[in-house]
Amino acid sequence: MQMPAAIQWSECLARERSGRRIALALVIAALALAVGLAAQEWFVGALAAVGLIAVSAEGWAGCRCSIDGQGIVRAGPFRQRRLPWSSVAMVTVQEEGATLARVAGRGAISFHLDGVPPSDRVRVQRALAAWEAWWLASRTARESNAS
Repeated sequence: MQMPAAIQWSECLARERSGRRIALALVIAALALAVGLAAQEWFVGALAAVGLIAVSAEGWAGCRCSIDGQGIVRAGPFRQRRLPWSSVAMVTVQEEGATLARVAGRGAISFHLDGVPPSDRVRVQRALAAWEAWWLASRTARESNAS
């Protein structure tokens, strides 16, 4: 089976629901305030806020995603995760998104179509399904060559 065309898209879970951003900001502020009060130091609370913002950045700021012949990349504001095809053990594509897992459960990369702009959602869903079919066909070919 021929390899599908490379695809890139953006994903932001808070894009369509601004209430998610507000709720997340309130939770971060409340947790940072609680940490600052518990430590009795405003600087510790500020550090907690910075840490919480960094950890949740992909949800409120979004990320760039791409799939090509080399593998999968999900690049958020503060980190980039890569997964080469040689280490993919499972590909699952569903209506809500896709998950590509590493061999022996050493992590996964997930894509959430809820965070993809509606104008781009069908294109991304079709591309994910094509990459899943390609991966299944190439895995079956590798397994039959090994036997």
